[in-house]
Amino acid sequence: MRQRQTELADRDIQVKIVSFDSQELARQYVKSTKTPFPVLLDTDRKLYRGYGFESAPWLKLIGPISIMKYVWQILTGHGSLMSGSDWQQLGGDVLIDPSGIVLMHHASSGPHDRPTVDDILTACDS
Repeated sequence: MRQRQTELADRDIQVKIVSFDSQELARQYVKSTKTPFPVLLDTDRKLYRGYGFESAPWLKLIGPISIMKYVWQILTGHGSLMSGSDWQQLGGDVLIDPSGIVLMHHASSGPHDRPTVDDILTACDS
């Protein structure tokens, strides 16, 4: 998303990262990733539950595809061994228009199941 910030801004899309972790872990995340996007805290996970973001079974987290992706992220400087307080919690992506209508909802089925920026832009344009 960082690489496509101009396209997002042209469509007036504001990216917010929602974390269930503590303020300190959120600060560490911002520092390690250098994310330009604001991080909001949902420590009681009301948003996570409300949008159906589930916990992943261990096999999804430690399967060969996930391990390869984690290693690749670390080797390319896009990830770290530092994790949050709940390794099993999955996230997702939600696109909400200014009037509060959900234009796109994607609950991840695994740690690397995320829509592309193109998917998000298409949902915004439609």
